[in-house]
Amino acid sequence: MPIPHMHRKHEPPFVVGKPVTGPYFVDRENEIETLLTLIEGLQKSGSSNSVLIGLRRTGKSSILENTAIALKDNKKIVPVMISCYGISSRSLFAKLLADCTLESYIRKTGDNSYLKRIRKAISEKKGEMLERVSEITFWELSLRLSSKSLDEDSLIGQAFQFIDSLAKDRDCFFVVMLDEFQDAIKWGDLTLKRIRTAIQSQKNVCYVLAGSATSIMHDLVYQRRSPFYRQFVEIPVKKLDPRIVESFMKERFASVGIVPNDQQLTKLASYCDGYPEYAQRIGLEIFLKVGPEGKISNELIDHAYRDMIQTLDGEFENYFVTFSPLEREILISLSIGKKQANEIAREVRNKLQNISKTLTRLVNYGVVERPLTGRYRLADAVFSDWLRKRFSTSLEL
Repeated sequence: MPIPHMHRKHEPPFVVGKPVTGPYFVDRENEIETLLTLIEGLQKSGSSNSVLIGLRRTGKSSILENTAIALKDNKKIVPVMISCYGISSRSLFAKLLADCTLESYIRKTGDNSYLKRIRKAISEKKGEMLERVSEITFWELSLRLSSKSLDEDSLIGQAFQFIDSLAKDRDCFFVVMLDEFQDAIKWGDLTLKRIRTAIQSQKNVCYVLAGSATSIMHDLVYQRRSPFYRQFVEIPVKKLDPRIVESFMKERFASVGIVPNDQQLTKLASYCDGYPEYAQRIGLEIFLKVGPEGKISNELIDHAYRDMIQTLDGEFENYFVTFSPLEREILISLSIGKKQANEIAREVRNKLQNISKTLTRLVNYGVVERPLTGRYRLADAVFSDWLRKRFSTSLEL
């Protein structure tokens, strides 16, 4: 179906592929207000570290982005945003932590002389020209990162210490937001203990973690054996209420002269399954098909949903192959309607004990939900539909 001519005066009513702000952002004001309250206590030595816990695609990155924007006019607090997704090593994490903190500080304050001194010292290998503790700490960290023998946990500790020393030296505060933090948990308790040791006494810095492996993130905060036990305030990020999705999509479509009826809005909300990202994606698919002031039908919505799944094919494929062979078999079984462990065991021809253990692991990572005792389902209904379309046989359909 060809895309109709677009009038340039109309901006697309939906945004895909990045954190959203302004009118594209929906219904997370309470979470942001809570975060700001915890963060702004920095200026009176009363801040608390916090953690956003929610399923993938529920908008945690957008919450962090909008919190950073809300701090724009606060001259003393510098937000630092880092995604832990896919970081391959602790030494790379340490480098990103220090570099992003320095870049964020320079960007907000314009203190280029500080940056020039460090760059000159590193290029000339003359640390004695540096004036402040934070400058020396950054210089030493840079030298150690180029060394062949690395104590990676020590590097992480030094990177966190740099943030604190920079805040003290420059009389400012930092809020460090670590998105997709579950990817850092894989480095183990020794690394987490080093992080806790580094941050627990910092009064000029507070930390916000965000993660989508829901049970693992809960364990990080609430398990007694966790190095972060009771060190963070949890801010849950849940799926959106269908009425919120309907209202959001109605408003965004209205901005370009598109008027879906109530039944169509209900259908759209059902397809989105409470995920803000899917509301953006299916909304954009529809806009690209009908253009400004276009007409919507139920058939068009169905078509847009199928096209949305198709556009996610590569992303879902890459995500799917990260699971083990048994996990993949279980996910496919769930997608075709097998809900109980014994049903799945028969479907994949594996021992019930193995299935139950693997299901527990998938629940811990937020991939599978257990809405009723003994019953399971995929947490992401769109991913479930993709699996069913991709792997179901004609007999199963």
